[in-house]
Amino acid sequence: MRRIEITAALVQLFSDVINNFIRMHHSTVSLPTVFPPAAADGWELVGSLDMLDYQHQKCPNQWNSYITKKACGRIPGQLCSSLIVPTGSSSFRQVCGRIRAFQFGSPDAFAALFVAKPVSIDSPYVDGISITYNNGGQRQHVFTYAAGLMEQYNPYIYPQCTCPCAGGTQIPPFVRTADYYCESGNPDKTWYANQLFCDPLWDGEECRYAEETCCHAPHQPWFCKDLGRRVSSDLEIRLCADEGVVNEDIAVEAYEFYVR
Repeated sequence: MRRIEITAALVQLFSDVINNFIRMHHSTVSLPTVFPPAAADGWELVGSLDMLDYQHQKCPNQWNSYITKKACGRIPGQLCSSLIVPTGSSSFRQVCGRIRAFQFGSPDAFAALFVAKPVSIDSPYVDGISITYNNGGQRQHVFTYAAGLMEQYNPYIYPQCTCPCAGGTQIPPFVRTADYYCESGNPDKTWYANQLFCDPLWDGEECRYAEETCCHAPHQPWFCKDLGRRVSSDLEIRLCADEGVVNEDIAVEAYEFYVR
């Protein structure tokens, strides 16, 4: 039998091969902690909207324009109004983004009162914003922004419609704990229809009463997610609610999305 001499060079060769495999297939580049993510670090801006720049910006055709505020909402008659954000021809593994929006009426977070159970990623599973990408014709979850009915927990008025962190309905299985924000713009212990609240959602501020623990994520409204593998897909941004726009909606004022 021929013996193989284990030399230092051979050990180093095997080590290099193993380390290269790990880097190619399993490594996760650190996610940013300063926002917006820098182009110098490989981040590419793929979509943005700023309705405060009213002279140059307008709502995309897939969303409706508010009359009383420079903001975009669902198309009347649609439970979810979908916007595709093209990401270009190159693949990506990481997504960062932010959304600035406001609560209209009485959204119910994850309660999905009028949606068949169990909910799916294709249904209006949240009153808020669902961010996904496509993999083989199937939506894959990236992040969810949810809007709760009210900041205060009231056991007598739709308690299931507050944010999960405030005692409301918990997130569905396809939404991980780290992959959603939830906040209400309504500071009271009752709900209101046909009212646009002035407290911006998901900004980490004015989270009071039962919602106090809902805003502890350090970089709100920014989120960043490593998908675990490289994908070639556009992003889909859906404004969703399980009731009509006269009862509940999300008024989007601005967004930014980056991929790497």
